[in-house]
Amino acid sequence: MIENFLHDFFRSDEMVWELLRFAVKLVLTFFVTNIFRVFWRRTFTVGTIHLKFIKNVLSAIIWIAGVGFSLSSFSQFQDIAMAFFAGSGIAALTIGLAAQQSLSNAFNGLFISIFKPFEVGDRVHLVNANITGFIEDLTLRHTVIRTFMNSRIIIPNSIINNELIENSNFCNPLASAFIDIIITYDSDVPKACEIMAEVIGSHPDFVDTRTEELKQTAEKVPVFVRNLSLHGPEIRASMWTETISNNFAACSDVRRKVLHEFQAAGITISEVNLLSMS
Repeated sequence: MIENFLHDFFRSDEMVWELLRFAVKLVLTFFVTNIFRVFWRRTFTVGTIHLKFIKNVLSAIIWIAGVGFSLSSFSQFQDIAMAFFAGSGIAALTIGLAAQQSLSNAFNGLFISIFKPFEVGDRVHLVNANITGFIEDLTLRHTVIRTFMNSRIIIPNSIINNELIENSNFCNPLASAFIDIIITYDSDVPKACEIMAEVIGSHPDFVDTRTEELKQTAEKVPVFVRNLSLHGPEIRASMWTETISNNFAACSDVRRKVLHEFQAAGITISEVNLLSMS
């Protein structure tokens, strides 16, 4: 059947026109898909997992419909397609097996879109794969994660849907990091705690997580002496910020400010801690 189709096709006087119609329809499909993507991007300026997935599904549907529309330019295409699918159960089975993994990724992408274990822009850590980055896109086949080095990791949806995911933005985006400083035993520990609490509490990115009730009794920034080590008292406080994205920079600012204030107050930082403060 296929040999007869090719033989008749290349001997047909309509071959050039059919090829031309096929090319025009394929180019038209390309332009329609790009116009759709531009329209979608301008209409939905804020991307979510739902919108990303729907956009990619609709783009795939446009392409599939466009390719089918393009192939219809060939007069013999309908006959050979009917014969291929209707007369060969083995062919249908082969196609089904070949598409099994693709369908698995598509369905897993749908489940991710519905149950939303993460959103676009969320900072995630894949525990088993030891991958950390920011969610950038969700397609029919894969999820795109942008790493801190600005590279992209492409993970099939069937894999990421079975991963243990640590999401720093899930439900509550607030982030906290410990700031640990070791001072010498001859330093004024209460004064050091006071300075540390003041520096953290006055930072513009600091978030006060106390409830209204606790604000009447609890300190704004609790500072603890967590250990009496060989090198001196270890002082610890928590730096809370709105998201984990700005937590690292805020903690760096606090450490530098604390270092300056300790030096001005005559509080000596233990030598074991000096490298981490710089």
